[in-house]
This record gives sequence, C-alpha cells and structure tokens, in this order.
Amino acid sequence: MAGDAVVPPVGDDRFDMLLCRHLIWTLPDPHAALRGWVARLRPNGRLVLIEGRWGEAGQAALPYVAGAESLPWGFGVTAADLADAVRPLVADVRVEPLSDDPALWGHPVGDERYALIARI
Repeated sequence: MAGDAVVPPVGDDRFDMLLCRHLIWTLPDPHAALRGWVARLRPNGRLVLIEGRWGEAGQAALPYVAGAESLPWGFGVTAADLADAVRPLVADVRVEPLSDDPALWGHPVGDERYALIARI
C-alpha cells in the first residue's frame, strides 16, 4: 500500500506497533506526524522510531541531502529532542543507543543513532 506517511491510508484501523526508520527528519511537520501515528495505535501499542543526528559527534550537523536545511529536523534529530516531542503523547519512552554497533550500519559510525521506543 502506498500513501502519505503522515496520514497513512488505513481508515479507522488501529495497530499494535508502528515502526519508522529514518523518516521523521524528512517531514515538514514532524510533530503532526507523531500525533497522527500515536492516534493510530491501540492501547499499550508501541511506537518505534529508528533515527539519528547526522555528522560526527561534537561537530556541526550537515544536511543529509540538498534542501534538508529547510526542514525542522533536516539535519536529523537528537534522541533527547525526539523523546521530548514524543513524551507528552505516550505513557512511556525509552531510548536505545545504536551507534556503537557497526554491524547495524555496515561500518563504524561517529554520529548519534538510536531507537526510540514509546508505549501508549
């Protein structure tokens, strides 16, 4: 099924889990997307977001692609910022760091990559 990631074409269906990988940074209104995704989850549902902040730790972030600088999170989003955005919408949030496992990325990485897991 193809459709808008912010407003998926699922009607009134609700789900046990919603998983997105490296998507939220591409959205012009990521907060609206988060609200919409949480609304599509059943009670005790899980929101799992695999995200990151592009660029080496401690250095100024670089846009991931041309034009990304015009997006709210076009340089990626820190775990702290994403957790702050999700926390008011859910019962529980935890962040699992993923940067230290080169097997996940095919090589060592020096930027922040993580999984945010939220429970409704």
